[in-house]
Amino acid sequence: MTTAVTGNAQVVWDFYAALERGDLDAVRRTLAPDSVLHVPGRSSNTGDYEGREAVIAFVVNASAVTGGTLKLAVHRVLADDEQAVALATYTATRPGTNVPLENNLAHVMTVRDGLIAESWLHSRDQYEVDEFWGDRPAEA
Repeated sequence: MTTAVTGNAQVVWDFYAALERGDLDAVRRTLAPDSVLHVPGRSSNTGDYEGREAVIAFVVNASAVTGGTLKLAVHRVLADDEQAVALATYTATRPGTNVPLENNLAHVMTVRDGLIAESWLHSRDQYEVDEFWGDRPAEA
């Protein structure tokens, strides 16, 4: 195993540990300034989040929408010197609804210079995820 493999896996573990603690400054330190997050689907939180602050805003919004119930459990991180994949499960509820979400997730990341530069979320059941997060607002 090369140092880069260990290093990139550690970046991902550090990212998720910071999310779990709610430490946004530590999350920020794992993201490249021009980091991009791609969120698939047709719900209110889908789209491309460009820039470190936009990715942080996505995280803050997801926590707010779920009333702080969003929890992540990382099962495994696979990494080489350019890519990393976190295999995780997240759970959440939304205030005012009785439908919880439990979703298996593959979070695929490009790591550049020890920072998460670009990432894609891939869900086990995108339809269930879209239903949980709600409709995308109509465009004006």
